[in-house]
Amino acid sequence: MTGKVSLEDRVAIDELMARYCWALDTGDFEGYAATFAEDGWLRHWPQGQCVGREGLKRATDSLWYDKPNHYLGRQHRFSAVLMSPKGENGVRIKAFWSILQHDVETFENRVFGMGTWDTLAVKGGDGEWRFASVDVDLWINGQVPWVGEERAWKNPPAKAAE
Repeated sequence: MTGKVSLEDRVAIDELMARYCWALDTGDFEGYAATFAEDGWLRHWPQGQCVGREGLKRATDSLWYDKPNHYLGRQHRFSAVLMSPKGENGVRIKAFWSILQHDVETFENRVFGMGTWDTLAVKGGDGEWRFASVDVDLWINGQVPWVGEERAWKNPPAKAAE
């Protein structure tokens, strides 16, 4: 795949992202797993890298069931979605994400979290797009992407070891 991502592929990948969100936010494991390639993986804090159906099941069980009422009422949202060709049949997806949540105990609505998404979608032999990798970066402890000058920060974050 060279050049730009075709409009047809963009629409199909956007649909894949929507199916991912609907399944994740409604507790539909089969629907969620179906958005991934057979050996696809998810990297998410604190679950780490979760590979294949078994890994995805471990991740969703942790997210959905470790804390009763904690996950219910979430809506994952993507914005500023960038897509670029990657290899012969892949598309790299970078996006900002946010989670809106309706608290089922207090009935309050709030922004639960924010972060970035770095994902690789691949088109299978059946012509369907699926995720080969989903890397979720949660903005915690003031860690946000910034390539501008340090003077934007009152207290710049420590540099990561290279």
